[in-house]
Amino acid sequence: MGQVQTLVVPGTPVGLEQAERGLDDFSAMHSLTRNDTWPFHVALDEILSNVVKYGWSGREGEGRIEIRLALDGDALEMVVLDDAAPFNPLDAQAPDTSLPVEERPIGGLGIEIVRRLMDTIDYARLEDGHNRLTMRRRLGL
Repeated sequence: MGQVQTLVVPGTPVGLEQAERGLDDFSAMHSLTRNDTWPFHVALDEILSNVVKYGWSGREGEGRIEIRLALDGDALEMVVLDDAAPFNPLDAQAPDTSLPVEERPIGGLGIEIVRRLMDTIDYARLEDGHNRLTMRRRLGL
């Protein structure tokens, strides 16, 4: 792994904004283009929004989210760790986009978009009670 940066933000909407700024700072520090990083901004917004909105039911505002950003050869890797309820987004069924918008159930589209943006996504529920979501995408695409 090349250069690594770790961000720790509160599990709140303000924390999401801090994470976005951290990704921007990492990108600037390593001269990454907006074309390289926009998929990670979309993924960060989707994943963190879901964690904040659904992951800490009854514990709102108590959680912390750790984001690790790493350059590895020609790829950027982003790892999101949280201590929210177990949730594997890869188990979520792909939404039926053949239905008209007004007939589709709410939810699931954001995770599907993240799946399509990333080259690889891996999920693990760790023994210490954390969710770990690892997303990776080649740069320069």
